[in-house]
Amino acid sequence: MAERAAAEVRDETLAARLAGLVLGRRTPAAMLVALLLAGLLAMAFLAAILAVVIWGVGLFGMNIPVAWTFPIVNTIWWIGMAHAGTLISAILMLTRQGWRAPVTRMAEAMAMFAILMAGIFPLLHLGRPWFFYYLLAYPGTTGLWPQWRSPLVWDFAAILTYLVYTATFLYVSLLPDLATLRDRARNAKAQIFYGLLAMGWRDSVRHWRRHRQASHVLAILAAPIVVTVTGIISLDLAVSIVPGYHFTIFPPYFVAGAIFSGFAAVIMIAVVMRSLFGLHDLVTADHLDRLARLMLGFGLIVNYAYLMEIFTAFYTGEAFYRNVYIDRWTGPYAPVWWTMIVCNVVLLQAAWFRTVRRSAPALFLLATAVNVGMWLERYQIVLTSTHADYVPSAWGEAWPTLADAVVLAGSIGAFVFLLLLFARIVPIVSISEMREAGRS
Repeated sequence: MAERAAAEVRDETLAARLAGLVLGRRTPAAMLVALLLAGLLAMAFLAAILAVVIWGVGLFGMNIPVAWTFPIVNTIWWIGMAHAGTLISAILMLTRQGWRAPVTRMAEAMAMFAILMAGIFPLLHLGRPWFFYYLLAYPGTTGLWPQWRSPLVWDFAAILTYLVYTATFLYVSLLPDLATLRDRARNAKAQIFYGLLAMGWRDSVRHWRRHRQASHVLAILAAPIVVTVTGIISLDLAVSIVPGYHFTIFPPYFVAGAIFSGFAAVIMIAVVMRSLFGLHDLVTADHLDRLARLMLGFGLIVNYAYLMEIFTAFYTGEAFYRNVYIDRWTGPYAPVWWTMIVCNVVLLQAAWFRTVRRSAPALFLLATAVNVGMWLERYQIVLTSTHADYVPSAWGEAWPTLADAVVLAGSIGAFVFLLLLFARIVPIVSISEMREAGRS
């Protein structure tokens, strides 16, 4: 009886603390500064999008033969991060990892906003984004149907499917916490706002049973959806005959790479959020240690994929395949390849050391390096494969323009702005999962 009473007091204290982060009127000064900076970048992002819509994709550094450039690089990078967020949360739930509670909400929110960013770039790359609905198979009076052989059609379907799934997964996860906020709000507007979002949640046994059933069904669906969507993106490249794209290892390589960059991004978000909201006792060094171990594990799989890609290029005996790697090592894009190796292979080995895994600043820097390395990995795959293909007379180079830089930096700013806004509206650490973890 005493233990039960103590558990109830602990739950109540925890709920009051996490709900207070949202319902309290005071916003941390550091968060206001971060919101301002991220908001400025988000405005620059919107301005750059408007400029591209008005003046066209010629503002980007694309040309022939390098027609797929930075918008595609950014899309693959954001999609990888989005997939990892949901998959991390789903896998940790299905495998009943009790330590997951403080980080799952961060992973789910990351997935939601990353897929929004990912969906913008293919639309911009269309050239005429206002005709995006041409990618839908709908009975129009024009008699036009999508070109099913185009990767854009499959990318559109994959991203749209994943967006719907991620939004559903996040909303189901939020339901009990929205009801907690509704019950604790003292402001009528807040009560109405959270009451509408909570959709009549009453904390009853029947509601909890159905919530667990829905969560588990969605978690089970996560793996095939993520593998399918990532597989489609990677097969866009692998089924082509372009040297540098035509590798059958791409689907598992892309899945591992997505989870690798996702764990790195979750670490960055966890370090920042625990500092902004003073959550050091909830997101502890032990949590960072476990996330770092998982990042290291998937990073080693990616390192193995790098080796197998090189081995395949030389083992085939195909001169153009060998040239892809010689060009990556010594050509105009060599600094990109070597920087990627430093970030994703050399620096990653620091995660073997316990002191690094349990140090928030060191781990934040390491995770940042990993995400820079993963962006460069997409860069070298997309650009170095097409700039020197089977026809030497058509070889050329593409380099980023100011518009490319502003769009990438702006998308990161918009992502951070949405994430911070989300953390101000709903608890960034799940109240219901923390209660459940405390009882187990």
